[in-house]
Amino acid sequence: MSRQQRGYIWKVGHSWFGRWREDVLEDGRIVRKQRSAKLAHVGDRYRSKADVWPLLAEKLRPINEGKTRPESTLPTAEFVENYYLPFVEENFKPSTSAGYKTLWQIYLSPRLEKTVLRDFRTVDAANLLADIHRQNGLGRTTLKHIKSFLSGVFTYAKNQGMLDGVNPIREAMIPRKAAAPEETHAAAPDEVLAIMDALDKASQQKACAAVALMFFAGLRPGEARGVCWEDFDGKRLIVRQSVWHTHTTSPKTEGSAKPVPVIEPLGSILGELRETDGNPSSGPILRGPSGKPLDLHNLANRVLIPVLKKAGLPWHGWYSLRRGVGTAVTALSKDSLAAKGLLRHSSVSTTERHYIKDVPESTLQAMKRRETLCNERANEHRPKPS
Repeated sequence: MSRQQRGYIWKVGHSWFGRWREDVLEDGRIVRKQRSAKLAHVGDRYRSKADVWPLLAEKLRPINEGKTRPESTLPTAEFVENYYLPFVEENFKPSTSAGYKTLWQIYLSPRLEKTVLRDFRTVDAANLLADIHRQNGLGRTTLKHIKSFLSGVFTYAKNQGMLDGVNPIREAMIPRKAAAPEETHAAAPDEVLAIMDALDKASQQKACAAVALMFFAGLRPGEARGVCWEDFDGKRLIVRQSVWHTHTTSPKTEGSAKPVPVIEPLGSILGELRETDGNPSSGPILRGPSGKPLDLHNLANRVLIPVLKKAGLPWHGWYSLRRGVGTAVTALSKDSLAAKGLLRHSSVSTTERHYIKDVPESTLQAMKRRETLCNERANEHRPKPS
């Protein structure tokens, strides 16, 4: 066991500093180096060296107990780039990895080149978020993503034994002035029918099928790109995969890989599309000319938006369809668990917080009338008791 060190304390101006030696990682090699840090301001609480020794002793405690690793002395930026991002790329979905890299390169990397991983405190995280907000005017949602990324960095460091104690990001506050996210749109049933009618009149069969898959079946855009003809038995679609750019992965969560019911409007649209495509037995339902999954971003810009603009209809994005069916199902069933099941969320709170929106009264009344009509027709065909 190495000799216990006490360190050295000195005063410069109105500040107390401490100095010690420890193993650090430098150019891939472990070397013994002298390190120093500011410990406190000179004041009533810290008048003499004796007052400051406990602060240095606490800093040296994990070193003297042999609980530190040289990697903990790396600049945070170096740790993220050499350790955390490779871990993310290997263990997370490509879309998540790409999003993390974007946040890192744009907002964080230049600001964390000098801060040592082990010395990073909650106040540093709070100041960092405030600085990013002040310079970029980011809203609350993006700042939450940045905070989540940073929290993941320190959670990973703790799991690798490089750090101990509380994650310093956990209690960091997001600036209260940061704008709250704008209310997202949930497409109403009559809005979706108008969109599909406009696409049908323009003979845009695949765009119509894409809208139907996300509204009637509640698929995510990546799931709509990934669903194949072999996953469709006429009555249900089995969600097995998701496609992001050129990457094919499993669905977003383990619980997302489930069958979803195919109601009549969607069944008819898929049947017509299959016949037009030459009755394929396999391959993507939404396939492009090359046979690969359609690029939905390109489809929206090239086909959907121009057609809807000509028809005088707005476009609120693919996810508005998924939110729309979640809202409609909840309105009909009066139970958010029904929407949770269709959307295949792991938690009903996710369904209620992000996917169920207020239903316009006219839409709600129309759906109630439709529900009543369906019940009346079912009763007409039900065998009468003898």
